[in-house]
Amino acid sequence: MSVTIETHTSDSTAGLVVCPVSFGLKPKVVVALACLCAAVGLFAIYGTVQALLSIWQTDALKSVGLAVPFVCFALILRDWRAIGWETEGTWWGFVLLAGGVFLVFIRDQMLFIVTVNKDWLLQLPPLPLVAVLYAASLVLLFGGMRLLRAAWFPVLLMWAVIPVPQTFSRRVDVPLQHAGALVARNFAHVIGVHLNAVDLRLMFSPTTGMFIAPGCDGLRGSITMGLTAIVIAYYYRFRWFVFFPVVVAGVLLGYVFNFLRLCSMVIYDRISVSYPRLGPHEELADHIVGACIFVIALAIFFTAIEKLKRPPVDSSPSLMQPDRVRAWPILSKVAAMLAIAAIFGVDVIHEHRVDAAVAAASAREMPQFPEHIGNFTLQRTWNETQLGVLIYAWGVYAAPADANGTAGKQVMLGVSPQTVHDAEVCHIARGEDPTWHGQIVAATAGGQVELTAATYNNGAIQKLEASTVCDKGACRQFSQTTQHMTLVYAWPHRGVPLQADTTRPIPILLKVESLDTMAPLSVIQPQLTATLTTFLKGADLLSLTAPYGKR
Repeated sequence: MSVTIETHTSDSTAGLVVCPVSFGLKPKVVVALACLCAAVGLFAIYGTVQALLSIWQTDALKSVGLAVPFVCFALILRDWRAIGWETEGTWWGFVLLAGGVFLVFIRDQMLFIVTVNKDWLLQLPPLPLVAVLYAASLVLLFGGMRLLRAAWFPVLLMWAVIPVPQTFSRRVDVPLQHAGALVARNFAHVIGVHLNAVDLRLMFSPTTGMFIAPGCDGLRGSITMGLTAIVIAYYYRFRWFVFFPVVVAGVLLGYVFNFLRLCSMVIYDRISVSYPRLGPHEELADHIVGACIFVIALAIFFTAIEKLKRPPVDSSPSLMQPDRVRAWPILSKVAAMLAIAAIFGVDVIHEHRVDAAVAAASAREMPQFPEHIGNFTLQRTWNETQLGVLIYAWGVYAAPADANGTAGKQVMLGVSPQTVHDAEVCHIARGEDPTWHGQIVAATAGGQVELTAATYNNGAIQKLEASTVCDKGACRQFSQTTQHMTLVYAWPHRGVPLQADTTRPIPILLKVESLDTMAPLSVIQPQLTATLTTFLKGADLLSLTAPYGKR
């Protein structure tokens, strides 16, 4: 607390005036509180954070996105310092944050996915958009419009938490793989090595060779170099006619040095033919060569940057910063941030506790699939797990054989203890396009169910997959399809955080397969659908999923 005492002197009187007690915070304390709120506030968008962590851990091409939030955080602090740590924040930032948090909460409780032309998938709201909204809301809340204008670039750069969309990866990876194989093959011919080449596999001997995998196409290196170029060009405030050439040069440098890496591995494989002891260490050599080449590429890039950058400008604050700023506006915003983080944080802890209990129960015992569903008989059961987590429990049911002894059609029934899931999303993510997509409404022993269905033909089998979500006494999942766009959705499960709820939505996936891959879609799709609807007539999906639905 500080008390300010002012002395006023006039011709007639002199006296003391005691001003009201004021409470102030130093700018560094305000910045520290804003950083604390930025970290704690992540609980409010925990579903997005969890999804991004999963992508960064499982997709090597997108793993560079892990560094983006930290880089943006540092750049925002730099721009904040440049305007004198101004703290004229606005509550519109909290309104923006609350709107984004609400959209994330609804998305986490339902399935809402848009696919365009079956090759571009979008879950609403997109993860990068949530990241941008989160950064913009905190900037507005604590720094105000002036900080948002100063830090617009790092705020928008948050979109790069997913550097490239899945569609781009699928359309670019394969051509670059073939380009890498062509470069490696031609280089081998230049140095006098004649290869036994089959597409992407280059054999130097019957036992020694190299395969140009997706990771060899240089896309990861070029994306890393491109993002580095963007950040460096912004940091040094390059003008647009320098900014864009620098970024393009960084991307091309990543590709060029990846081709040099492939040529280096050609030389290594050529040597390992004469020295077989080197063969088992080819992967280690690839990593070492790749790391060395990447460091050389960075050295060349930063050498060029040193030549292009302008003389450094004074980075001291542009405004005279007062020793203290009013505390109550700042503390009220901090309290609001901590409140919204606590509300959703407690809900996150509750969800984790429930999921852990369900996972433990699922690991101990299989669901009790009935021996018969209608005239279909249970043949076998198994668990589909990933990283020790139960994804689906499967049961295979077969119809009776016909009069000629031909085996009846089979239907695979999968029940998941996880949250909302859509099979077509997984297929699109793997680059597998459906040959047909639509809605199936079927009568069951437990009532009518709505399923989203799609057919696939991989050259070995044709299959129909139908998925739905059983929740609150009904099994419903919807699909609306036009010529170029498909919308897949299920209703939200819960209302608000901390709501008393003893049930959870349970996804179900059904599969019907056929070995007749030459049959036209107009023939095979009705056949597979007929088998599925026949099976569902004797099924009670609500009773089957009841043990999984307890929270």
